[in-house]
Amino acid sequence: MDEKEIRKRKKDELIQKLFNEMGSNEVRIRDIYKKYSFEFSLSPYDVENILGITKTERLRWTKDEKLKVAGYNSFRKYGKTIEYPKYDSFQIYHISKKQLEKWREEHKNEVNKKRKQAINKAKTTRKRNVNIQKQFYEKEWKKILVEWYKVDSKLGVTMELAYWTMWVSRWAKESQLKSLSARTKKKEYDENKANFYQMKNEAIKRLIQSSFSTLSFYKPRNADKTTYIQFCDVHFSLWGIEREFEYVSKWDFYAWHKKEIQKCDSCMVKVVKDYYSLFYVSIQHEELKDYHFSFHIPYPIGQVFLPDKANLPNVVHEEQEGLFRFGRPLVGDEKVIFTIKNTVKHFQAALTKFDLYF
Repeated sequence: MDEKEIRKRKKDELIQKLFNEMGSNEVRIRDIYKKYSFEFSLSPYDVENILGITKTERLRWTKDEKLKVAGYNSFRKYGKTIEYPKYDSFQIYHISKKQLEKWREEHKNEVNKKRKQAINKAKTTRKRNVNIQKQFYEKEWKKILVEWYKVDSKLGVTMELAYWTMWVSRWAKESQLKSLSARTKKKEYDENKANFYQMKNEAIKRLIQSSFSTLSFYKPRNADKTTYIQFCDVHFSLWGIEREFEYVSKWDFYAWHKKEIQKCDSCMVKVVKDYYSLFYVSIQHEELKDYHFSFHIPYPIGQVFLPDKANLPNVVHEEQEGLFRFGRPLVGDEKVIFTIKNTVKHFQAALTKFDLYF
């Protein structure tokens, strides 16, 4: 028997001796418990064993203030101070099985009530979503199509494919953002992202065939990406000297001494040219001033299936605002109207229709 167990037994024996001397004087016993509530308090483990309850029940009833907390103790773990409750023993010993069953029944009824509320809310939401989708596809979408096709049938198929490519691009961005914070569905989001970007690229291959599309090239000031740096002995020593005063990464040192290092035959630097450059596809028509679609494709991806950048005009990058702004996820009711299922279905239909004309 260890020292801690001996102390606990002595404490229990002393308490029992005290209560034996007081006899059955309930008032005196209650006063003692009240005056020394923390000294007589019970640990979470003891409460669960005495009452025959689970940890989940203890935590729930502690939160609901059904179990009285006399105070808190703490311990250190992994460099953190963790607090845990100590329970009022007088209350714990006077909680009957009937009371526990009543609390369990109350919780069960509350769960059923919330479940019914959730079901009713889901039905209301589903009905609302159906109405929103019906309003768009039966009225607004048809009106948009008429507006496009009455100008020119080839313009219509171009605008239609561009429109659904925009929503495909939105879902690609949405999947990318979800993947960054995902814990259980990261693989699914990554697959969705890859599929949507592949769909976008397939659409871009076709859209550049239309006379209503223009393709240009955007090259930022720092378009190249340095992927590998290895300094020679001399530059490594110079880097070490600069680090004596403050932290300097090798990337910063390279940026500060770029010209000298690039001229050095002993230093090794690998650079991907135009890594941050973009192909820019713009689709618009003078009679449809409210519609302007634009898509950007990273140069390393687009160079595989798009024309040589040397044959393309350069463009200054200006990000659009509003519905047709590129590079954002879906917001609000867009997820209701342009579900993945609806987006893929209309995108495939627009792709097939485009192929009939071009």
